Amino acid sequence: MAADVPDGDFAHRKASGIDVVICTYRSSAHILACLDSLRASTSVSSTTVVDNASDDGTSELVADHCASAQVVRMGYNAGFARAVNRGLRVGNSRYVFVLNPDTVVEEGTLQTLLEFAELHTDAGVVAPRLVYGDGRDQLTARAFPAAAAGLFGRRSPLTRLMPNNRWSARYLSERRHTGATPFEVDWVSGAAMLLPRCVIDEVGGLDEGFFLFWEDADWCRRIKDAGYKVWCVPSAVVVHHEGGSRGFGWNSLTIRSFHRGAYRYWCKHHAPQVWNPLRWVAGTLLAGRAAALLARSRLSAPARSTDRRPETAERRRLVP
Repeated sequence: MAADVPDGDFAHRKASGIDVVICTYRSSAHILACLDSLRASTSVSSTTVVDNASDDGTSELVADHCASAQVVRMGYNAGFARAVNRGLRVGNSRYVFVLNPDTVVEEGTLQTLLEFAELHTDAGVVAPRLVYGDGRDQLTARAFPAAAAGLFGRRSPLTRLMPNNRWSARYLSERRHTGATPFEVDWVSGAAMLLPRCVIDEVGGLDEGFFLFWEDADWCRRIKDAGYKVWCVPSAVVVHHEGGSRGFGWNSLTIRSFHRGAYRYWCKHHAPQVWNPLRWVAGTLLAGRAAALLARSRLSAPARSTDRRPETAERRRLVP
């Protein structure tokens, strides 16, 4: 939520401040805490909540309790990328902060990110450190995904069994940076990322061909291809109750979206030719993985249908 500022400061904030864009879908349990965490920041020029036709009163809750936040109602579930792109059209500050509704921005985080971006004009994305509610790193600053990421991603069984193997360490590059020193990385999670508006104008917004998942990796790749850098600033911290808007579970829509997004990313950046056999190999493997997870999801659906508890180590085993 934007803080009240004296009229004399308004012009400066519009020049160097931050427009916050939040995409919501069934986010009533989290959105007010997220907005409250923005209240104290003098860096915020505007806050736009783009709602994907939530049926739990999310947009009404924001409108009733946060007069300074602008609510944009999509009218249907348009997906993350399309909703964020709609929010990007609101405001004209120098920077945009894309934020998930199931987050809490710690005090001073936005100012830290803003100051870093102002000093590093080649930064296309500046991200905070994302942590779980208990303070553990989410390891969301990573190397670009390759085929091995399916086996050695941050939640794969092999990474859990052998957390220090060299393939997981290569992909989960945040593990190599345990201090507060900012570090350059390939891509960061779209749950919290600061971007200069001029970079968005040059590169374009999120690829709306991604419904949910992988659009952030694609965006970072396009930004890096344009000559900019992607940074993680660990001293800036955002608590992320990951999966809050989907009940901390994976239903058929999210499983399909995850794997379709992975296939789209692979085709765009690794096998752009229609005839490339790697497309068919990737498609077959991802389809098989999705089918297995859908079967497991159906078996566990009754137990999860009304369960919206925060994520735990046990619950994370269900995540692709």
